[in-house]
Amino acid sequence: MAAPSTRQRLLSSLDDVEIVSKELLKVLTAPTQSDDSGMDQLIQLLVQKDKEIQTTLTTAKEQGKLQRKYEALKAEVENRDQDIRQLQKSLKDVESTLSTAIYQAKAKLKAVTQANGRKISSEDLIKYAHKISASNAVAAPSTWAIGDPRRPYPTEIDMRLGILAKLGDPTISNQALQQQASFPESMNTLRPQPHLEQALNAPQPPPPQQSGLSWQHSVEMQPNNLPGHHSGLTPPTAHHPPPHFEQKHKDHEDVEIMSSDSSSSSSSDE
Repeated sequence: MAAPSTRQRLLSSLDDVEIVSKELLKVLTAPTQSDDSGMDQLIQLLVQKDKEIQTTLTTAKEQGKLQRKYEALKAEVENRDQDIRQLQKSLKDVESTLSTAIYQAKAKLKAVTQANGRKISSEDLIKYAHKISASNAVAAPSTWAIGDPRRPYPTEIDMRLGILAKLGDPTISNQALQQQASFPESMNTLRPQPHLEQALNAPQPPPPQQSGLSWQHSVEMQPNNLPGHHSGLTPPTAHHPPPHFEQKHKDHEDVEIMSSDSSSSSSSDE
């Protein structure tokens, strides 16, 4: 059987004191004189119970101090537990970050190992860079953005399909002449000066032979081609182009053939 608690012992002592006090009062208020020895026993019993009460109160005070100390320690333990939980959460975050970093590092090491196993010489890189720069692949239009499926630069095929490559085509030249002839009459007053007419009528020098792609204007600007001048204008037909168009178209094809030959020779030299 468990020992009684301090509260139970204190309440029991108080009950005993109450009983002894009642008996003592009965003896004192009795009309007949009783034996003094019984009164002395009651007084001694009352004093003894008082001592027990004082001892129990002292024990209760000590236990109260211990209880307050226990409460303080309990609050400290709660704070420490909260710190531990916070630290545990931080450690989990660090663990996740380290796991991601380790995975990325392993992937990078694997890529480095594969790259070391399949080295590419600097000459191949230079050839590839020259190939990119030779195909005008070093610039992008202002409307191009990441994710655009189109190439960020015009290819050689795109350049050949452009308007500059078709300047030597007689059909395109005839269309340009027809567009010039359809200008409004308000533009007919624009006439070149006499010295400009002499400069435009001067014979054009032959185009220089260059190693790269060379674009030239096949349509010569003559005074008769200007807006407002319709006298003697006889546009050539598509089946019989004038001689100067045939000569310039032939020169244009020769320049393209020489340019492609020079590009092939430069690539083979590398």
